[in-house]
Amino acid sequence: MFRPITVFFSFCLLVSLIIVSITGCGDVSDDPAAQPPEQEVVSTEWVKSAPDFKLLSTQLEQVSLSSFKGKVVLLDFWATWCQPCQVEMPIFEQLHHQYESKGFSVVGISVDREKLAVVEPFIENLSIDYPILFADEKVFQEYAIMALPTAVLIDRQGKIRHRFEGSTGSKENYAEVIEKWL
Repeated sequence: MFRPITVFFSFCLLVSLIIVSITGCGDVSDDPAAQPPEQEVVSTEWVKSAPDFKLLSTQLEQVSLSSFKGKVVLLDFWATWCQPCQVEMPIFEQLHHQYESKGFSVVGISVDREKLAVVEPFIENLSIDYPILFADEKVFQEYAIMALPTAVLIDRQGKIRHRFEGSTGSKENYAEVIEKWL
């Protein structure tokens, strides 16, 4: 028999996914007026420790956030069916290589249900070589993912320093925030 709290959390997750699928991933337009506004830096009062996780990678290995200790990490929550996510991933690939020597890593976290069968050809097509992990319900809840794409910047001490919800569509917007924490 289901416990009431399990049913409640399952219902909340379902509602969240429906909202994300309706609002988070619309068509990408070339019209600058249709682009989302720039994201603002989260104030220091909102800084908290990033929850650790252990998730399955596309290499079928368990990878934890703690394995990136001492690095600045950008967690990118995305899906293959999300057009703004598709636009951002090549930007993250460039940033990953640009700042890798300074102790920066991008870690993609796919929310696709089909997992490897859909994700592997997708990342190969985009030539993405930063680590890709598969989200579970716990990481989705702990990082309060309400829209895709969502990117979370974590400093070298494991503190969340910035959160991007939606697409900025600009490498410069991300680079400006990343450089503050390198």
